[in-house]
Amino acid sequence: MEKVKTHPFILIALLASSISMALYAYRNFSNQEIGFGVTFTLLSLFLIGLTISGFKRNRKIDAELERSGHFKER
Repeated sequence: MEKVKTHPFILIALLASSISMALYAYRNFSNQEIGFGVTFTLLSLFLIGLTISGFKRNRKIDAELERSGHFKER
């Protein structure tokens, strides 16, 4: 079964979403809303992790396709 890459626009959207959640978490911490701050900090870290793993997976799939000679030029 062929592996499917995650589209770069989706990864960029995840990164933008994680940055906005981090800013919202900072705002909640400054307003002494610790529960919301911790929640959005964890969500932000989770989305950053998903973004990094998505970029790594795409690179890995590209490397496998180049090695096997099935890389499609567009």
